[in-house]
Amino acid sequence: MDINCRKLNCKHNKKCVCTAKGINIDNETTCKTYILDSNKKVEDLSKIMFSKTPEYENFRHIKDANIECNAHCIFNKKGKCLANGIIILDNKKAICGTFIQKTKNKQM
Repeated sequence: MDINCRKLNCKHNKKCVCTAKGINIDNETTCKTYILDSNKKVEDLSKIMFSKTPEYENFRHIKDANIECNAHCIFNKKGKCLANGIIILDNKKAICGTFIQKTKNKQM
């Protein structure tokens, strides 16, 4: 599993790769593992994206990722995320961008 993160000011973020041992996604798709590191310098990558390739950490394969999920998502299986990988987006909060809402099955 690949855990990619756009919250560059997170304690667990190393060049857009999450280094946390486990992740907790709440019922509103917010990453509760996010910890602000006010000492990290966050570069605005949009300013250089066409002139210089941003540096990313190598892919971190985690065979048995511990991702607890409380969201009403199709990848949530009894509180564990079964997606092949997730991405945390940089918003006002750290939001799971892999989230796909589960819908109720309608019988005909």
